[in-house]
Formats: sequence, structure tokens, C-alpha cells
Amino acid sequence: MRCPAVLLLLVGVAQAFRICAFNAQRLTLSKVAREDVLDPLVRILARCDITVLQELVDSSGSALYLLLRELNRFDDSGPYSSLSSPFLGRSTYMEKYVYIYRSHKMEVQDSYLYNDKDDLFAREPFVAKFTLPSKDLPSLVLVPLHTTPKAVEQELNALYDVFLDASRRWKSEDIILLGDFNADCNSLAKKRLEELILRTQADFYWAIADGEDTTVRASTNCAYDRIVVHGKRFRRLLHTAAAFNFPRSFRLTEEEALNISDHYPVEVELSLSLSLSRAGHGTRPLSLATLLLSPLLLLLLPPQLGLGA
Repeated sequence: MRCPAVLLLLVGVAQAFRICAFNAQRLTLSKVAREDVLDPLVRILARCDITVLQELVDSSGSALYLLLRELNRFDDSGPYSSLSSPFLGRSTYMEKYVYIYRSHKMEVQDSYLYNDKDDLFAREPFVAKFTLPSKDLPSLVLVPLHTTPKAVEQELNALYDVFLDASRRWKSEDIILLGDFNADCNSLAKKRLEELILRTQADFYWAIADGEDTTVRASTNCAYDRIVVHGKRFRRLLHTAAAFNFPRSFRLTEEEALNISDHYPVEVELSLSLSLSRAGHGTRPLSLATLLLSPLLLLLLPPQLGLGA
């Protein structure tokens, strides 16, 4: 049999790699336990290779456990793991950043909570570095931020210092900043937006554009949630960027969608060549049906396994 050799040649085929950020709006256990919330949440997360989830407020840990359990049961896109920040906030209201990621495609290399010594952030970024089995992108550094609407300009300008800190720590220029920036409408005037350091410094690309509506309500049209990429590598690999209109995709009314969140997830899609045979535990063998989609395989298969057999 020559199939194993064929598999080794095909694991590096280019594929879409989706990075998402989603403000799930006060995610509690009672909210996640609702079927009309849990099912769409799982479907949203299953679209992404990695999601930065914001506003997880459940202190018991049960909401995340339930969400991951159902996500790993949903289809064969996993397995999924998570990485959580401590609870963050200045008052009785506290929330976590949570990375939910496909553990057969990436591993956590390092993470840290930014040292916000001047207390510029209501919820300081929980920065993480992941390793990927890809020559195109061997590592991925993500810097999440959920700003407070009262200090958007201050926090977004301070986010540049977090970028510099992560860049120096890991000697990388290829970094993605993402989250609910509240970077539009009443929270940040257009003029102030254009004056941000992240807009005036070279090599920052706001992948989610200013005109993109990231809100569920028909009465609002605001680009609150953003993904900002830095570095020529990301610009070269970037394929698409958009908000995911889950009410339209899942055929939900506005009222039904608002039970899940008042935000759309935002996402960027990179075109990567991944060598999944090196991705560690949980790697799933490619099915014959999947392999037959590759034109390369059709050339390499022996006659007895070809389409004409």
C-alpha cells in the first residue's frame, strides 16, 4: 500500500485558518444552559480555529465547561481546548478573556497578563502565543482587549504599548490585536479614531473596516469590534475579514439573536499550509473523501485506488 506516503505529501496542503473575536455579552451558566443560546454559540465557535471570547462572567467555571463539552461533541472540527485569563475589572463587575482553540492545530507556547502599572485598562490584555505546524506562520501572537466605553481612546492608545511589550518579549512583529474595542459611534468619534497611534503608525492594518457593522440590533450600525493585524506576513496571508452575521446565517429573529449577544463575531481568514501530522495530540487522520478533493492526490494515487477503479 502506498497510501501512507501519499498522506505525508498531502498534510501541507493550503487551507483556511480562521481567527475570531466574540463579545458573548455577559456569559453566565444560566445563559449557556439555555438550549436556544448554547446551540448557536457552539455553531459560532465551531467555525473558528481560535476564538477570543469576551465577557465570560461565570465564576464557577461551569459555563466554560459546558460550552467546551458541547463544542467537542458537535462535529469533527475539534478537539477544542481553552486558555483563560483571571477575572479582570475595577469593580464588582468582573470578566475573563477566554481563548477557545483547536488543539490539533495549535498549542499554547506562552501567555501573560499585561502589567498595567498605570491602570490604563479596565480589563488589561491577556496576551498569548501559540505555535502552529506551519512554515507560513510558525507562531501566532494574539492581544485581546475589551475596552470600557468611558475610556476608549485612552485604552486603544495604550494598546500600542502592549503591542511593543509583546513584540519585545517574543521578538515578533507578527501580532494580531482584537476584541470589542468600542471603536465607533458615540464611544469614539471619527476624528479621534484617525488620531489613534494604531492608525498613524506604519504596518498596522485594520482588517475589520470602519464601515463594518458589528452589532445585532437593526437600530445600530457601529464597528465596535475590530481585528488589527501587524506585519507583512499577515498582510500576505490574509484572505478575508468580516463580521459574521449569525442571525442571518442561522435564520434567527433579532429577539432570538439578542439572547445570544448584541455583537456579531468578527473574523479574519488566513491562507496557511498546515502540516497536521505534527500538530500533536488529537490529530485526526484525513478521510478518503477529504483526500480525494485534492488534485495532487489524484496524480499520486496508484491505479487500483484511482477514481477509475
